[in-house]
Amino acid sequence: MTNVAFLRGEIESLTSFFAPGEVDEIWITFPDPQMKKVTKRLTSSRFIRRYLEVLRPGGSIHLKTDSPFLYTYTKAFVELNHQEILTDTADLYDGAFEEKILGIKTYYERQWLSRGLTIKYLHFIPKEPAGGFVEPDIEIETDSYRSISRYRRVTSHYYYAHHTLSQTHPRSTETSPLTRSGTGL
Repeated sequence: MTNVAFLRGEIESLTSFFAPGEVDEIWITFPDPQMKKVTKRLTSSRFIRRYLEVLRPGGSIHLKTDSPFLYTYTKAFVELNHQEILTDTADLYDGAFEEKILGIKTYYERQWLSRGLTIKYLHFIPKEPAGGFVEPDIEIETDSYRSISRYRRVTSHYYYAHHTLSQTHPRSTETSPLTRSGTGL
């Protein structure tokens, strides 16, 4: 394919790779839902503004996620800011869509589906409202599969590694798919 490119990097660098109006579509697939910090969500006003810098007028954003939290937040954001919704489904594989691209399943997506859980999809055209974007002020239930216990496991491993280091070395003081017009991303 000559009209697709994949970038891995910080989203803040997006305008270093693309000129204004150069991108037709932005695909956000299975991002971390960032349940604690709205400013880190890839579908928050902070990032939508950044995407608008490179999207052509009428360009669109696709969100494909396994996170009920992120889907609910993004849908509320899109509706509150009167964005044009092209496609919206809380269950992408319920048989209503025959789109080939949407039918492509990643390894982890197949695992999620095998557990009887759903993939959500939202496709919309962003446009900043005259008064600026507004973040939804709603309570959203957090995703149960992304629980705090996952964080605790990581910190307990760190503590164990630090504790072992201190015991071994008692003198240690160390606290141990975007689419571009013509070419794509």
